[in-house]
Amino acid sequence: MFTSILQIIAFFFPSPINVWLHRLAGAKIDRHVSIYPAVLILAKNVEIGREAQIKLGTMINARTFKLGKKSHIGFFTLVKGESDLLVGDACIIGPKCMINCSRPVVLDYYSGVGPGSYLYTHGSGMPVTEGYRATFAPIHIKEKVWVNMHSTIGPGVSIGERSIIMPGTILLESVGPKRMVAGDPAKLNNLPIFLTPKQGNSIREIAERILIEFCNWSNEYEKTSWIYHDSNLRINYKNRNMLVTIDGSGDIILLTDHGNKSGSMYFNLADLSTDESRDPMKLKLEEFMRLYYGLIFL
Repeated sequence: MFTSILQIIAFFFPSPINVWLHRLAGAKIDRHVSIYPAVLILAKNVEIGREAQIKLGTMINARTFKLGKKSHIGFFTLVKGESDLLVGDACIIGPKCMINCSRPVVLDYYSGVGPGSYLYTHGSGMPVTEGYRATFAPIHIKEKVWVNMHSTIGPGVSIGERSIIMPGTILLESVGPKRMVAGDPAKLNNLPIFLTPKQGNSIREIAERILIEFCNWSNEYEKTSWIYHDSNLRINYKNRNMLVTIDGSGDIILLTDHGNKSGSMYFNLADLSTDESRDPMKLKLEEFMRLYYGLIFL
């Protein structure tokens, strides 16, 4: 009862007060987590990883709720059921999703569910004595799967690694890895996709495009006067002159070789790693890359 009271009180407060209240109620919450006001978390077991975010209007009423590092849950999402929602690192659940957890729902590393999608682990509420099915089975969305907006995933569905579920799909059967799935029912269109990992010069080209577009975006929408030249971005942010480079030396460095690190603030585009600095300019660039390039750094 004491735990539930604290969870309900937390509903009325913004971060960091609501985070502190959830910790007091027994939740395991890592650093720099953001929980918006009007978020109701009633799960019995709660674990939230570093820099995760839950936005306004979300309700989570399940047995176990786990949200991985830098994962986000969008506005007005409803999670309800007697079982578990287990979300890995770097995942996205878009706004206005409905997730039924009568059985476990699992999202593996770097997976996403688009806005307005529905995940049901319970397939019917009609009387079985009259021939209706009553299906209860878990949902497993595996690594680097993207379920596009307004899709419906039924009970017992497993989606293989790196598959893409197209907008508006109704998926009632499991699909293998690297598939592009569309339609109602989805089995009418179940096509293989071929993803080519970016390596070498291709990653450097992406890094250059990121800096060019980040510069243009800031100059247009925030009225800055940043300058990009020869793989270097010179910026002035809150009266600080900073240099962002690619595989060079600077205040923030975009690295393009797998495993490389730097003594400065850095993002490694090859393995999606970063340092733990929370410099405001670094966070601004990180948010830009997440929004416009789908890059989440751990």
